[in-house]
Amino acid sequence: MGSSWKMMVNETYSLLLVEQQELESFKKNMDDLFLIIMGNFVFFLQPGFFLYESGTVRQKNVVSVAFRKFINTTISSLTYFLTGFALSFGDGNGFCGFQYFALVNLPDEMMAECFFQYTFAAVASSVPSGVVHERSSTVAFVSYTALTSGFIYPIAAHWVATKNGWLSRLGFDDFAFSGVVHAMSGATCLAAAWMTGPRLDRYQSGGQRRVVISPHSVPQMILGAFVFLFGMIAFNAGSQGSISQSGDGSIIAQVTINTLICAMTSAVTGLIYHRFIVDRSKKNWNYSSCVNGSFVGMVAICAGCNQFQCGGAFALGILSYLLYLAIQAIVEKLKVDDVVDGIAIQLGGGYAGLLSVPLFKDDGLLTNPSKSSPWGLLINAGGGIVIMLWSFSITILLYIVLRYFDLHRVSPSDEKLGLDMVIHKEKAYDHTTRK
Repeated sequence: MGSSWKMMVNETYSLLLVEQQELESFKKNMDDLFLIIMGNFVFFLQPGFFLYESGTVRQKNVVSVAFRKFINTTISSLTYFLTGFALSFGDGNGFCGFQYFALVNLPDEMMAECFFQYTFAAVASSVPSGVVHERSSTVAFVSYTALTSGFIYPIAAHWVATKNGWLSRLGFDDFAFSGVVHAMSGATCLAAAWMTGPRLDRYQSGGQRRVVISPHSVPQMILGAFVFLFGMIAFNAGSQGSISQSGDGSIIAQVTINTLICAMTSAVTGLIYHRFIVDRSKKNWNYSSCVNGSFVGMVAICAGCNQFQCGGAFALGILSYLLYLAIQAIVEKLKVDDVVDGIAIQLGGGYAGLLSVPLFKDDGLLTNPSKSSPWGLLINAGGGIVIMLWSFSITILLYIVLRYFDLHRVSPSDEKLGLDMVIHKEKAYDHTTRK
C-alpha cells in the first residue's frame, strides 16, 4: 500500500513538472509572438517615413525618397545583424558588447528580441535621411545609414539597455529610448544637415531671407502621420518585452494611453500656438503645426510612458512642444536647412522625454520627491547630452571625410534638375496622356 501511494505521488509530481515546463514554454512562445507582432508594427514606420517625407519634398525628388527609404531597410538590417546586435546586446563591458557578431551562436530564444531591436535601429537610421533630402548624395546616404545602424546607435543602446552599460549602472532611465533613438537621431540630423549645407534655393539675398519650399502632397504627409502614430504605439508597447508576466497587460495599456495623450496634447498645443500666436492675423488652422506637434509628443513620451500618470503625459505634451519651438528657432537662426523639421522634433522631443522621467514618474521631483530624485534628473540630463555628443561627433567625422572627397552632396546642376531624373532616370508621376 505504501509503495503504491509513493508511486502515485511520484507520477503526480512528474505530471505537474511536465505541465509547469509546458506552461513556461507557452509563456515564452507568447512573449516571442508579442515581440514579433510589435516589431512588425514598428517596422511599418518605414512606409510612414516614405509617405511623410515624399509628401514633403518636391515632385522632382519623390523617387529618390522612395529609393532611400527602401534601401535604408536593406542596409540597416544587414549592418545591424552583422555588428549592431552584438555591440548592443552581446556580453561585453560598460562600453559595448562583443558577442553574436553576424548572429553567430545567437540562441534561438533570442531571435525574437533580435528582430524587435532591429526595428529600433531601422528607425534610428531612417530619421537622418529626411533632413537632407533633395541635395544629399547617395554615397553620403549609404554611409550614415550603415554607420548609424551598425555602430552609433548600437553603442548607445548598450550603454542604456544592458546591465553592464555604464549609463544603466548609474541609473539612467529611458524605457522606450527617447534618448537612445530619438535624441541621438536628432544629433545625427543636426550634424548631417549642417555639414551638407542648405538647398540652393532655400535662402536668398545672400542668405538673409529664408524661402518657404512648399510640400507637393499634403495628403501623403497626413497619411504618413497616421502611420507614425500606429507604429509608435507599438514602439512603446513592445518595449515592455513580454506579455506573459503578471502586470504586463496593465503596463502595456498604460503605455498605450500615455502615448496617445502626450502625442495629441502636443498636437493641440502646436495647433493653438500657430492659430492664436503665429498666424493670428491670418485666422487659419495650420496642419503642419498639428502634425509636427504629434510627432514631438510621440517622441517625448517614449522614455517614461510606463511610469507616468495621465496628467504627467498631458504636461509633457505641452512642455515638449515648447522645447521643440526653442530648438526650431535655433536651427533656423543657424540657417540649417531641415526638409522635415526632424532636428527640432527629435532633439526637442527626445531630450524633453529624458528630463520628464525623473520629474513626472511616481517618485519624481514634481510628484513624490525622494532623496534619489535629483540624482535621477542629473543622470538623465547628463546622459542624454553624452548620447547626443556621441552621435554628433561620429557623424561630423564621417562628413569630414565625405566633404574632403566631395561626396557629401550632389552637384548644383543635378540638384536643380532633381534627383529623380539625375540618379534614377524616372519620374514619380507621369502626367502625359497615353493612347
